[in-house]
Amino acid sequence: MLRKGILPILFAVLISFAGTRLVACAGPAWPSDEERVFLDAYRDHVTVNATEDQFARADKLYTEALQVLSETYVENIDTPVFVQNSIAALDGLEVDDTSPTGIVGAVLDDSLHELDPHSAYMTDDMFRRLQESTEGSFAGVGIVISLDDDKRIRIVSPIDDTPAARAGLQPDDRITHIDGYEMNGEPISEAVRRMRGRIGDPVTLTILRTKDSFDVTVKRARIEVPSVTAGTIDNDIGYIRVSRFDATTLEQTQDYLSQLEDKIASPRGIIVDLRRNPGGLLDSAADIADQFLNKGLIVATEGRGERKLRRYEADRSDFFDGVPMVILLDRGSASGAELMAAALRENGRGVIIGERSFGKGSMQRIMPLTSGGGLKITTGYYTTPENHIVQGHGVIPDIEVHRKDVEEFEREVDLAHALPSRRRDPRQSLASIEAQTCERDIKIDRFGAEAGRENLDAENEDDETPAEAFRDSVLECAVGYFSNGPLANYRDQVEPLLRAGL
Repeated sequence: MLRKGILPILFAVLISFAGTRLVACAGPAWPSDEERVFLDAYRDHVTVNATEDQFARADKLYTEALQVLSETYVENIDTPVFVQNSIAALDGLEVDDTSPTGIVGAVLDDSLHELDPHSAYMTDDMFRRLQESTEGSFAGVGIVISLDDDKRIRIVSPIDDTPAARAGLQPDDRITHIDGYEMNGEPISEAVRRMRGRIGDPVTLTILRTKDSFDVTVKRARIEVPSVTAGTIDNDIGYIRVSRFDATTLEQTQDYLSQLEDKIASPRGIIVDLRRNPGGLLDSAADIADQFLNKGLIVATEGRGERKLRRYEADRSDFFDGVPMVILLDRGSASGAELMAAALRENGRGVIIGERSFGKGSMQRIMPLTSGGGLKITTGYYTTPENHIVQGHGVIPDIEVHRKDVEEFEREVDLAHALPSRRRDPRQSLASIEAQTCERDIKIDRFGAEAGRENLDAENEDDETPAEAFRDSVLECAVGYFSNGPLANYRDQVEPLLRAGL
């Protein structure tokens, strides 16, 4: 059995909610007859004066990429079909880089997206930005983005305490222009490139929200945001929010949990908030779940043909041992957030309150190519302790909370070329409630990075438009679960089921 924390260098892909592993490709790749057809065809689309060495490098890039796909992709690759799709993509290319590598890289990216929405080709520059994001520090506006079915840039989630969050950007907003440049049909890499820049320089985003279009100007900043924040609620409930899983999340979580246990002598409950958490490093998500478990399976992974790959078993400290737990999920909770929530529930540790989650149950590897750049490839699925797969389904909350005037939101199953759903958890929600029926006044004492957030907003109010104040009725419902709110009616029903592992 492999243990947690011994993988090679791990990277989180924020733009696609994926836990990834960096794997070097081995051995030379020689073109097959099918591949040679593409290698002959793409030359007609190279419009710069290219050398034979440049063509040779691009040829190797395509051939090596197909070799990696055939060996590691989660499903068997039909090479002739893939090559024909690559040839078909040539006529529709709209790229600035028309060198051999530029053309082949663009075709690979398009063809990989035809396999599933999370596989992609990555340039060397994209690798650099990816590494920055997993280290918890990069210069930009602070949003997680993806492409929708119409190839528009969609905001998955603003990162807490960043220019984007303070400017009021919301999940499911579309970015139609960046500094006046139209983004429709542009790849995510281009959007990231245009939003990155020097610290302090402004960038104007044109936002489409439902049917309204408006400009938001924010100043770029060094995005060194914590992935964990915490506080106490009503003096005796611990609250910890995990906004993503990166290389620093475990240390932050352990520190905050220790502080919470010191601050609360007799805790009434603990709330773990995973709303709008797009995922990140698989190991990190498993490690955070392990902070609340001292035994049991956390998550397993499987590859092609349901071949078992790895198992993550609980063996760490058990914070808030025996204290009732609520895990908050919403439609923006994806990947690692989903596996963590499922692991805590299926080990009888906590009840899930909120909305059905996003439904991304696949995992990706980042695989550098010797010819330059690399591939982000879907190589398998993660499975919950009870051997369910959240792919396409999401995690169903035990108590579903409906918010008023919530807009439609795409989940994994709605994405173009999404991988099929598998082995669904048969659970259904035990209760459904309207959020406004359990609103209550609660006292939140935040500490750490969140403690100074009000002052930070005040200092920047001339630069960015603060988000409108809103009532977190879902959190208020969760607090009511521990006391005398409407959800307390279900506590006696749910807790015995958790202890029985049902």
